[in-house]
Amino acid sequence: MTDTQVRAGWYPDPLGMPQLRWWDGRSWTSHISTAREAPVRHVAPAGFADPDEVRRRGRHRAETSGEGDTEARGPQFASGQSALPAGTNATPELGWAGAALTLHSVQATRVPMLIELGVANHPTIRIDPRHQAYDWLLDLERFPEAPTGVVVSVELVGAGTPPPFELPGKSLDELLWKVGRAAFPERLAPWLEDGQAYWLTRWPNWTSLQPDTDHIRQTAMLANTMLTIEQLAGLSGRGVETTRTLINALSLMGVLGVAEPSTVAPRAAREALGENSLFQRLRRRFRMA
Repeated sequence: MTDTQVRAGWYPDPLGMPQLRWWDGRSWTSHISTAREAPVRHVAPAGFADPDEVRRRGRHRAETSGEGDTEARGPQFASGQSALPAGTNATPELGWAGAALTLHSVQATRVPMLIELGVANHPTIRIDPRHQAYDWLLDLERFPEAPTGVVVSVELVGAGTPPPFELPGKSLDELLWKVGRAAFPERLAPWLEDGQAYWLTRWPNWTSLQPDTDHIRQTAMLANTMLTIEQLAGLSGRGVETTRTLINALSLMGVLGVAEPSTVAPRAAREALGENSLFQRLRRRFRMA
């Protein structure tokens, strides 16, 4: 593997967590930023200029996962491309959950990276987010919903680094749709929060995703207005669990806008009132009233 020559800075955590990790120009360090959407920085902040001195003084522990002796563990990720389970020692995310966290982190910060997903008993999935493309020897009909293991490999690259497979490849949306629905079957994706409301920012390519009718109908509702998961479930007559899975997938695909809970409650209260409320109008539009 050739030297990527990527400058030192904060980059999406290759362990798959919704945080940034410090790349010292040669390897991943134990230092993390816990900010959910911290900016990418190319200047070491105070306390990180000399990691050895930080370790000697013990001040690094507030900036790390807090589990065990960081110096004994050493760098959490080797230089170049390495295979490792997604997550951290403190809060591991296994299977598709870890893959989803890594994919979301890389997509959100738009740092040039290549990703490989080693799926147990299946060929490796190669992903180039720069071109919104992936490559897999199998069709997505063979996608394993609950694999025995998924190992995530991340490589920092330059903007001009050649893709690892022949373009155009396969549309990354198709893979994100599958991963997003399988990653968190019983909970909200970690980068989302309870009480948020969502709206559609662009239409997915349904011709390749093969959704069911309810997926299309709920997505159309999000294209018309901003809704919480509970509102969308109630409006469409679907369960909260299945609606949450849809939101997880659409969010991983990057097609949703997000409103924080503090801005949602007053609007939700207004919309719920009256026979001619937005809810009632949408129900009539989609022939559910």
